[in-house]
Amino acid sequence: YEPPTVRPLPPCLAWIRKRIFKIFLVTVFGGAITFLIIMYFGLNDHDTKLLFLPCNYRWKDLFKYVTIPLVSTIFTWWHVWLGIQMCFYPVQFVGCCEPYLGWQGIVPRRAHIMATRSCDIMIGTLITVEEIIERINEEDFFSSLEHPLTETSAAVIDNLARRHCPDLWARLPEVVKAELRTKVMEQSRVMFGPVIEDLKTNINRIIDIKQMAIDILVENKPLLVKMFLQIGQREFVFIQHVSAVMGFFLGALQMTFWIILNHGEEGHCQGAAGHSFRCWGGFVILPVSGLIIGYFTNWLGITMIFRPVEPKIVCGGYVNLQGVFLKRQQQVSAELAKMICTHLVRAGKMLEYVVKKDDVLNKVMTIYEGHIKEAVDKSLPGSFKVLAPRIYGDGTIDKFKKDIIDETLAELPKHSTEIENYMDRAFALQETLAYRLSRLHPARFEGMLHPVFQEDEWMVLLLGGVLGVLVGALQAFALGS
Repeated sequence: YEPPTVRPLPPCLAWIRKRIFKIFLVTVFGGAITFLIIMYFGLNDHDTKLLFLPCNYRWKDLFKYVTIPLVSTIFTWWHVWLGIQMCFYPVQFVGCCEPYLGWQGIVPRRAHIMATRSCDIMIGTLITVEEIIERINEEDFFSSLEHPLTETSAAVIDNLARRHCPDLWARLPEVVKAELRTKVMEQSRVMFGPVIEDLKTNINRIIDIKQMAIDILVENKPLLVKMFLQIGQREFVFIQHVSAVMGFFLGALQMTFWIILNHGEEGHCQGAAGHSFRCWGGFVILPVSGLIIGYFTNWLGITMIFRPVEPKIVCGGYVNLQGVFLKRQQQVSAELAKMICTHLVRAGKMLEYVVKKDDVLNKVMTIYEGHIKEAVDKSLPGSFKVLAPRIYGDGTIDKFKKDIIDETLAELPKHSTEIENYMDRAFALQETLAYRLSRLHPARFEGMLHPVFQEDEWMVLLLGGVLGVLVGALQAFALGS
C-alpha cells in the first residue's frame, strides 16, 4: 500500500490551521465576554441582580442566552475528554462486584485481546522469528563481537588451566597461551554454522516471540495504556477540539430554541400560567438536546478516529478525508515500531524471557551443550580420549566438557550489553516493522485496534448522553430561575 500524496497548504493557511482551535476559543469566548461588557454598560438601568451583580433585566436575559453555547462548548470538550480517559483508565477495576458495579478502562480490561490482535499482525504476519534469526551473519557476528568473544575464550581457558593444570599453565610462555586462544576462536567459528542452523530449525520450539510480547503487555497493563495513549495523543487532542467546536454550534441551536420558546411571552409561571409550554418546555428541550449533543459528539469523536478507512483526496489535493488515526499511518507506524522494539521485542527482553522460562532455557542449553561436547570431542586427539580415563579416572572428559560449559556461561553475562547491542542492530526490527506497518492497507491497520473498542463503545456513548441530560437539566433550572 502506498499512501496518497497530499499537497502542502500555503504558508498562511498552514499557520491558521495550526492555531485554528485557539483562534476559535479566543473569538467565541472573547467575543461573548466583550459583547456582554459593552451591553452591561450600555443598559444603565440596573433594575435586577444576577447573583450579587446589579444589572439590567434585559442584560440578565442576554447573559443567560449567551452562556448556552459557551456551556455547551465546555461541556462537550469535557465529556469527550472524559470518554477518552475512560478508554484507558483506571488501569485496574474500581468498584465492587467486578465486573458489574464499577469501571476499568477498555484497553486494560481487554489487554489480552488487544495485545493478541496487535501482535498477530505485527509479529505473526509482518515479521517472523525465522526471518529474525536468519539475519545473523557469521562474518558480521565475529567482527562485531570480536572483543567480548576473545575476552570470554581467554577467561575460560585461563580458569580451566588454573583448575586442572596450574603448574604447567604457569610455566607456559605467553606465545603458546596466545596460540591456544587463537585455536579456540577458530574452533568457535567452525562451531558457529551448525549452532545457527540448529537454532533456525528449532527456533519455534525454543522461543515464541509473539507470545512473549503478549505476555509482557498483559502483565504490564500500564505499559499497554502508555503505548496507545502515546501513539494516539495527537488524534485524541484533535477529536476533543472538533467536538468542542461541534458543541458550540449545537449550543447555538439550543440557544435559538430557548429564544423562540420565550419570545413574546410575558409574566411569571405561577398558578394557571404554569401550565404554559413556555414554563416547562425548557426542562424538556435542554435535557433532550443535551442528550443528543452528548451522544452525538462522543459518537463523532470515536468515528473520526477510524472512519473513513480509505483516503479521499479533495479540495484540489490539499485535504485528505480519512480517519485521523489512519491519516497518520506513516508517523504512527514509526512511533509504534519504536515502542515495540524498546519495550517488547528487543534482544534484552528475549534473553530475559529465555532465562525466566525453565522449559525454554532447557531447550537452549540442550542445543548449546550438544555443540560444545561435539566440538570438544573433535578437538581432543584419540590417544588422549583413551589415556585420560586411565590416568585421571572415568568421567574426566565429561567433567572437562561440563567445566567448559559452566565457565562459558559464567563469563558471557559480563558482555551482555555488547551482545544485546549487536543482536538489536543485526535484527533491525524497528526499521523493518516501521516500514511494513506503514505499508499495511488502512483496513488491516485499522483492524489492529478498532474491533477491540467497538464492543464497549456503547458505554462511552451512553455516558455522553447521560451527562448531556444532567447538564441540560441544570441549564434549564438556571435559565428558568
